[in-house]
Amino acid sequence: MNKPKIMGLAVSIVILTGVMLSFFMSADLESSDLISETTFEDQITVDNILKNYFSLHTVKTNNDIIFNTYFTENDVIRYNQQMNLQNDIKFEFPEDEMKLYENLKSNKNTIVVYPIFTSAAYSPNGFYDFYNGSCDESCINDISFENPQVKFTSSGISTQILYALNYDFITDIDIDKNPEILKNYDNVILLHNEYVTQKQFDAITAHPNLIFLSPNALYAEIEVNYDNNSISLIRGHDYPPGIKNGFNYEIEERFHEYEYDAECENWKFVEIKNGYHLNCYPDGTIHKNLDLLLKLKTLQK
Repeated sequence: MNKPKIMGLAVSIVILTGVMLSFFMSADLESSDLISETTFEDQITVDNILKNYFSLHTVKTNNDIIFNTYFTENDVIRYNQQMNLQNDIKFEFPEDEMKLYENLKSNKNTIVVYPIFTSAAYSPNGFYDFYNGSCDESCINDISFENPQVKFTSSGISTQILYALNYDFITDIDIDKNPEILKNYDNVILLHNEYVTQKQFDAITAHPNLIFLSPNALYAEIEVNYDNNSISLIRGHDYPPGIKNGFNYEIEERFHEYEYDAECENWKFVEIKNGYHLNCYPDGTIHKNLDLLLKLKTLQK
């Protein structure tokens, strides 16, 4: 006698389950649509770049500078065998030096521009393989910027030091996609932003308070393809032959030769029409040059 009722209940459950499943599948699709709206470029932040880099550097090492330093496990072995490091070094400000930290940290409305496009240009099978003749023009076209490296050529140490001192960062991508973003900041610090788009160049050079922390910034023009997250060289660095600065930018040309001074023994910030320009390439010494960091802070308006 109860069998029909049981069967009816079972049918109702099946129908209800189907409705619920359909609802959740629809919700998942909507959620996926929302996730897909977050582009790959939006995920490339200095926070994420350094988080990945720091995760590999877990072994604290002794040093004679104020910053704590960490190696990868592989580099500890190489260091003990007096071999060159393969993965560079992680720098971190020590918690027991808070008074010094307060003196050096950023407390102005300042933004630092991380050179993602330059990092890509220096990657294997990138622009420099074309420059040295080991690759044809395929090495200056469609070079991926999806895996930015924290290297000397892309101001890796300078980035870490300023990050440790509470400086805010954006990337080349942020400016290229929204040139107006720089108007939100009183000061703009450039690193080794050697390769930039025309939109970047125009937005940066129009800013009234620039601090060039590296010679050779704003040197060559590139084009960006956001469909495949790549850059291609347009003009500059002797391409086409005879073209040095791709933008004919007088400031870069004036300070260009200083990029070869990596010792920075006689460093100084030289005043230019819309800010200041350092007269050396600081990435190999900035972690032990507290005077330079203090001066950098005082230049900010």
